[in-house]
Amino acid sequence: MTTFETIYRFFGWWIINIDLFLLLLIFLGGGCLYFKQNTWGKRFLLISCTGLAFFGVVPFSIWMFESLENRFPKMTQIPSEAKGIILLGGSVDKMTSLGRGEIAYNLTAGKFIGFVQLAKKYPHLQLAFTGTKFETEAAQKDFLALGLDPRAVHFEQESKDTKDNAAKTAVLLNPRPDEKWVLVTSAYHMPRSVGLFRKAGFNVIPYPMDYHAPGNYEMWFFLGLQLSLEAWQASIREWLGMMINYMMGRSDELYPSPH
Repeated sequence: MTTFETIYRFFGWWIINIDLFLLLLIFLGGGCLYFKQNTWGKRFLLISCTGLAFFGVVPFSIWMFESLENRFPKMTQIPSEAKGIILLGGSVDKMTSLGRGEIAYNLTAGKFIGFVQLAKKYPHLQLAFTGTKFETEAAQKDFLALGLDPRAVHFEQESKDTKDNAAKTAVLLNPRPDEKWVLVTSAYHMPRSVGLFRKAGFNVIPYPMDYHAPGNYEMWFFLGLQLSLEAWQASIREWLGMMINYMMGRSDELYPSPH
């Protein structure tokens, strides 16, 4: 890891977890007031309260998240020229799985189920799964339980992040420029993934799944901190990731788009 990446990870962590940053400001503000530093105490409290009010009322983070999900069009079928389907890991909740002694999935489990459905619908296509060793072991068990023979899937199990997913899957599959591979992942994660896989040599067909933004909203839907902060954490991680990938030469596009 370079010095630049180390610095980015430190500051990026606070940006992504902005709720903890605002909470820190509240504690700092209270501490300053306790020690009679009223000017700084009021400043810290004003910034934190303004930030919380912003996220509680303005749906800015939800708009960011929705723009990621809408970047690539929703698909209903795979083009006939496709060679295979690649599924990105990230659906398994490792901590809960280890704690409970059984496989537990997070909110992105939809792409896992969708991949199995596609694999059964298009049995002639090659299949690949990329993730950690723990995710691979979980996927093999659940593929079998869902009626998909794990022996029909190429597994890449050494990846720690999306950058590794792209690079190590390219080594596994050795894609040619004239081959088209269907890339399956959560819709909000698709832009960053596409940029990395294109750079790795894949001619990808984005197949976004696992949507979370409804698109049509009821009155008062945006009010409240929880939804806005969850959308902020998910979307800002993707935006920062795309910026770093572009700056580090891992992607040729700042905000990958359909071709």
